[in-house]
Amino acid sequence: MTLVIREGLDIAVLVTDKPPVATAELKPESMESKSTTRFWMLSILFLLTVGSAAAQVYLTPQVRPRAEWRNGYKALPTDDSEAAFFIGQRSRLNLDYQQERLLLKFSVQDVRVWGDEEQQKDIPSMAVHEAWAEVPLSDVFSVKLGRQELMYNDDRLLGNVDWAQQARSHDAVLLKARTGSWSLDAGGAYNQEKEQLSKRNYSLNNYKVLGFAWARKVLHENLTLSGLYVTDGFQSRDTLNDVLFRHTYGLDLTLKGDRLQFNGAMYRQSGTDVSRKTIEAYFGVAELLYTINPVKFTAGVNYLSGAAGQQNKVRAFNTLYATNHKYYGHMDYFINVPADTRSGGLQDNYLKIGYSSNPKYNLGLDYHYFMLAHNIPATEKLPATTNKYLGSELDAALQYKHSESVSFSLGYSTLFAGKSMEALKGGNSDTYADWGWVMVNIQPKILLKAIDKEE
Repeated sequence: MTLVIREGLDIAVLVTDKPPVATAELKPESMESKSTTRFWMLSILFLLTVGSAAAQVYLTPQVRPRAEWRNGYKALPTDDSEAAFFIGQRSRLNLDYQQERLLLKFSVQDVRVWGDEEQQKDIPSMAVHEAWAEVPLSDVFSVKLGRQELMYNDDRLLGNVDWAQQARSHDAVLLKARTGSWSLDAGGAYNQEKEQLSKRNYSLNNYKVLGFAWARKVLHENLTLSGLYVTDGFQSRDTLNDVLFRHTYGLDLTLKGDRLQFNGAMYRQSGTDVSRKTIEAYFGVAELLYTINPVKFTAGVNYLSGAAGQQNKVRAFNTLYATNHKYYGHMDYFINVPADTRSGGLQDNYLKIGYSSNPKYNLGLDYHYFMLAHNIPATEKLPATTNKYLGSELDAALQYKHSESVSFSLGYSTLFAGKSMEALKGGNSDTYADWGWVMVNIQPKILLKAIDKEE
């Protein structure tokens, strides 16, 4: 079996009866360093030689380094703190196998900061980001099993958080149905720390049980309605026998016109948290988009309920497994809601302007006006708030698409914090806070074809 590289990015495997040409022996000290490469090459060759010639295999390597300057990113700077600078990198290898009756995906990645380990040391850091198979059961139904990303309703509750170098995925099973104007998904997950012989505590900071259902209906070519229900269960702190469930459910609506588009959503949260408090929370969004090519204007408001200090109730809405980086400011002050608002809720009024007169360039400028939904009481370390205003943030970003495989992007953000932000994050609101970054994304898509010896 011989690997043949053809013109361009097409690669083929030629199956012959002749043994491969001998190559120079690998030195013993090089064997371990090449084990990962050998594993992936064998996996590729196996997939290429299994199934019909109609199968396609796509190999998508990704190298994504990002340099960041942090001076008030996620938390206010103090009088004594100094800005940080570092370069982080995601190195990912995706393998997609597509056949008429089978889809497979394997994705492994290494996430690191440049210089985070000593030279000539082999510290294992490779992780499986995705490993799933999807099998069509009929023309309507299919089932998807394994580690996978879950993304629904524009990532507001379930998202892959791709901005983070490590991103997010779930070990889950998913049943999918597609028919006419309807799209239906239902799935779930059950987590344990390891194989066990008896019931044990699940101590990881993660749900133990996840279930969800999603439905989308295209009511008209310009009108789409979707609903999402998510229930996640956490093991009780005081017993192994109880799993306490939180329920989140609501609707999303999109109405498109020639120039004007409206997006709206409303969700409610109920159930019981790990401290056995009753959850009564809600979330709403209203957004208008107006396009005058090459400019797009977006204005909207996100409202997440909250009320800190409640004895028997949880009033603060939890955004679950969302991609909050794309919604509540790029400086990520509210990446983990409600923890980042101390259960005070959040009102985010925003205005965004996007400009793109050339497919290769995209320029964006976002403004956020942050407020608490409710004032919060003092703790032993942090003060109370008497003013709901938290601050304003400006985010600027530019993207240049050099080619289909290579893109460059950069951004700069600054936060004008109010005194109430100190009650959430500590630090000094009078100190200038900013954050800048430059990122390169190199991600070619390589098509590998299976051929037999007659070709």
